[in-house]
Amino acid sequence: MAFEHISYLHFKDFNLARVWKIAGICVLIYSSILIALGIIWYQGIFKGHFTFFDDSLEWLQMDKVGHFFAAFQISRWFIQILRWQKVTDADAQRVGIWGGIIFLCPVEILDGFSAAYGFSWSDILANCLGTAFLWLQLRLFSKMKFLTKFSFQISPFAIIRKEMFGGNFLSQLIKDYNGQTYWLSFSPNVFFKKDYFPKWFLVSIGYGADNLLGGHDNAWEDDNKTFDFSHLSRTRQLYISFDISLQHKEYTNPMMKFVRLALSCLKFPFPALGFSTKGFEFKWLGF
Repeated sequence: MAFEHISYLHFKDFNLARVWKIAGICVLIYSSILIALGIIWYQGIFKGHFTFFDDSLEWLQMDKVGHFFAAFQISRWFIQILRWQKVTDADAQRVGIWGGIIFLCPVEILDGFSAAYGFSWSDILANCLGTAFLWLQLRLFSKMKFLTKFSFQISPFAIIRKEMFGGNFLSQLIKDYNGQTYWLSFSPNVFFKKDYFPKWFLVSIGYGADNLLGGHDNAWEDDNKTFDFSHLSRTRQLYISFDISLQHKEYTNPMMKFVRLALSCLKFPFPALGFSTKGFEFKWLGF
């Protein structure tokens, strides 16, 4: 029959208690994120109708790279949590990939009802590309050989535009693209048939931006005052650095497993060589 090739979740591989445990964890995390976003990002800017907004050319696409990173990591976390609960790899990957896409959709709906933003199809595309990047690796290699990572440093622009970037570290972590860097970390061994480098050693390529005080330009009005920082050149930045992998270590303690999963989202501090339109720049700590 034509339906014989349709694959279903293998519920026999895990009991109902595990299902509720997984669902409870996801709902708790999801609710916390939405509440935090409501406080940090959307406070006081909701409107009564839904709109669309094309922001594909804003912030030198730093927000799009952020969506790519978030979708990749959320799908990855879904898959890992399901594996810990003894779900088969095939089912964990299937649920995790779709989970990463679905998990981020309500954020776009919130954007659609906010006065400062709108529903962005380019954000949806970036989400899909992030999950697709993970799915493609699992299909080709049966594991992740290229891992997305994140790092952040407080930028001097956070003081200049508090109403835009927020007045505390958590708000700036999410909103200030000047302090964010997104990395792609991988082992040099992926290019060789033999392992010439230690399993913990990674090369990391980063993308960041600087001198961003607005979506399109560096001039704005606030309280009937005009602020113009157009003399600051908005620049993209590319970095190459090193990183450390903890994925080769095996832990039996659940807490250590979770810590390893959390830390694997972050780029470890290492010297970095940067390049932009201003030329080359060396940083003692590329983080």
